[in-house]
Amino acid sequence: MADKDDAQALTAVRRRVRLWQIVFFVGLFGAFDTVNIFTTLANRAGEGQVLSLWEPAVWEYSSLLLMLGLIPFIAWFNDRIPIGARTWKWAVPLHLLATVPFSLIHVSGMLGLRVLVYDLLGKHYGVGPPLATWIYEFRKDILSYWVIVGALYAFRVYGLWLESRLSPEASTAPVANAGIERLVVKKLNREFILNTAEIDRIEADGNYVKVYAQETPYRLRESLTSLERKLDTRSFVRVHRTQIVNIDHIREIQPWDNGDYRILLKDGSVVNFSRRYRSRLPQLFNP
Repeated sequence: MADKDDAQALTAVRRRVRLWQIVFFVGLFGAFDTVNIFTTLANRAGEGQVLSLWEPAVWEYSSLLLMLGLIPFIAWFNDRIPIGARTWKWAVPLHLLATVPFSLIHVSGMLGLRVLVYDLLGKHYGVGPPLATWIYEFRKDILSYWVIVGALYAFRVYGLWLESRLSPEASTAPVANAGIERLVVKKLNREFILNTAEIDRIEADGNYVKVYAQETPYRLRESLTSLERKLDTRSFVRVHRTQIVNIDHIREIQPWDNGDYRILLKDGSVVNFSRRYRSRLPQLFNP
């Protein structure tokens, strides 16, 4: 029951953070584009031109829709290429390269939407020289990309802070246990036998756990605490209220904010290592 309550509390926290992320990004870019609409109207009026409200609205909000649609992909990329004290030298250049496809998709998508809306209204939208148009937009897209990345990290810190307040201090590391060597799991109504050495990590999921092996998730109807007692404590360590990791599958441990850590596994996934489990940190190096 405690594990179920913990999982529900964690799910609620993650939903809260996700909701505030949506509110923030929609509010930020929506406000910016709305200001641009009225700025464009004022500038055209100053030049003696009469411009209908719908035109700058189509220009700005087409950009907004594409920008919001690309944020999940930036978050996905950032999870796999995190920027940290030990990774920034190679992560930052990769993120800079990622701004190119980000901008190309953003610009081509918003132009396509504008042409579509104009065609539906029986109007003509002049795209202009493709290269010059993209270069003009690319300068703004670079800034937008890094604002998004910075905000994602800010919300991640906020989420970690909320998670750290959910439970009291965790107990010390469990007594060494040789543990089971195989685990019977389910996927698509079929049962599979996994060698525990193949398991990358295990995550609480309500009344179930998700067992990740070779980037494939399997479900098992058992609490995380119960399964933890069965595993080899020389190889498996609980690093978070909802996460157990296989020490042999850890690629890197990165210091994070507020005394927390981030664990980067060999399969590319990232797991939060709560400071409330810092007493188990020596076990990662001296099992």
